[in-house]
Amino acid sequence: MRAIYFALTVLLIPSLSGASTSALTGTWISAPDEMPLGTAFDESVWGKNAKAVRTVQMSIQPTGDATLTITRKVLDARGRTVPASTSIEHASLLLGDVKSSNDVRSDQATTVKHAERRYPDDSKATWTIEGLQVEIATFTGTPDEIEVRVDFPDGRGSFWERLRRAAGKRPQSGP
Repeated sequence: MRAIYFALTVLLIPSLSGASTSALTGTWISAPDEMPLGTAFDESVWGKNAKAVRTVQMSIQPTGDATLTITRKVLDARGRTVPASTSIEHASLLLGDVKSSNDVRSDQATTVKHAERRYPDDSKATWTIEGLQVEIATFTGTPDEIEVRVDFPDGRGSFWERLRRAAGKRPQSGP
């Protein structure tokens, strides 16, 4: 009886409790997160009716290597990117096996290998982000969605976001 329980625990339950890194292979994107910038200070800097926009993209390889890209920018009232407002945070990650799960949620083991912030308008403006933490979760019943939690060391700018599998980016099944 113990042998059957052990076999079920080792072989069957992990496959039911969460996605393996190969099941997560592909490109995942967020919907743009838009926030109006309406304070008097914001209007003096960015102009009336400007908004901050954040987009998140993650590419996951079958090996578990992943790239997380967070792009932030300010759009003016006409929807044009305000010069010098764009920043890009880039993190190289390694996804492992499911580290914890319950009936609806599975958390992947995630290691940040390297992270940096850069400003594309200034080629010298690149900084390493030490202490960045990223968590990835999957949910039962939503195979084309993952949750990404990003925590910066100082806490400012931390967020969570649901990403959806990019259209046409589903991994091919075996031969």
